[in-house]
Amino acid sequence: MINFISNQPRGVSSGGAAALSAAAGAALETRHAVTYVGPIDPAVDRLAKARSKALRVSGLGGDFVAFAEPRLARIAGEVERLARRDAALDVFLGFTSWVSTRPPRPYLALSDCAFHDYVGIFHDRRRFRAGDLDRIEQAEARWLRAAARVLFTSDWAAGRAIGRYGLDPARVGVVGIFGNIEPPARDTFAGGATFAFISTDFAAKGGPIALAGFRTLRSRHPEARLVIVGAPPTGGPLAPGAEYAGFLRKDVPAEAARFRAILASSVALVHPTRADISPHVLIEAAQFGCPTIAPGAFAIPELLEHGRTGLLVDAPPTPDAIATAMAWMLEHPEAYAEMRAAAWRRARAMHARARFEARLLAQIDASLAETMAAA
Repeated sequence: MINFISNQPRGVSSGGAAALSAAAGAALETRHAVTYVGPIDPAVDRLAKARSKALRVSGLGGDFVAFAEPRLARIAGEVERLARRDAALDVFLGFTSWVSTRPPRPYLALSDCAFHDYVGIFHDRRRFRAGDLDRIEQAEARWLRAAARVLFTSDWAAGRAIGRYGLDPARVGVVGIFGNIEPPARDTFAGGATFAFISTDFAAKGGPIALAGFRTLRSRHPEARLVIVGAPPTGGPLAPGAEYAGFLRKDVPAEAARFRAILASSVALVHPTRADISPHVLIEAAQFGCPTIAPGAFAIPELLEHGRTGLLVDAPPTPDAIATAMAWMLEHPEAYAEMRAAAWRRARAMHARARFEARLLAQIDASLAETMAAA
């Protein structure tokens, strides 16, 4: 028996943490009896949140209230109440929410990155009290050092956590990521000059840079088009040739079909991100044979082989670098065709959901074997 502990609703796999939770839970159930413990996600104290925001706006620095000690204590209490006491192993989805738990059995945790990197990537550390961030990091480090296994979705994040938190490398594993979409039977790309930009945060994922690069590209290739999916674009009217397709939900059949059609017909995914870890959308694009243009930052070089399955640009990306990469794909048809084929093959060989599940289950089996050996 395994307790699978998550802050995500069971069966929801729209993307991000929800997709990771759904895939991990489903994988566990193929081989083990599993008790789903969750979703454990108590509300954040509104007064504390408002106080923190006011302090951040004033420049004094607020607390990271999502991981305030009272909320962490409530989370730990819920885990203790709901988890099966006769389980052999606890598997946690994520790290920081659970740092106040004290499991009476071996436990394993899976996440994209440690809290230190999460704050550095997605927030401005200067807006929070250094003492509060240190409190959370130290609690997370202690909790992770006591785990039977600590799993990450990338070597990049794993290496940084080992160095920052002093984790034992022998107890750290990497399971990779997968595309959260059913891959097509074949590459149906029929030519054209349409590029795609897909995000849930237009600015953070480099939308303004993608648009500026696209404008430059149009001076050289007026036939080029750019389709924007997800978060709505900001900054005024779109450039000629650019269109906003809307926020396409994968659980709505008509919208999912439109999303798939965009990936299938795009020359490349343009992803000049400044805040990311292991973006699943790169794998989803590659499953359709669509290569990606992205910065060589975060864990992206683990997902994209420069010159073979896409093009890496220097970080932070510039509009000129993006435009140059887009033009290359339009002006080198033979090399581009080889790139599409390589992206297609790599997505299936390395980032299929079945490969993710196999890597995760291997880590689970190793933890259970160690538990039995120590009994």
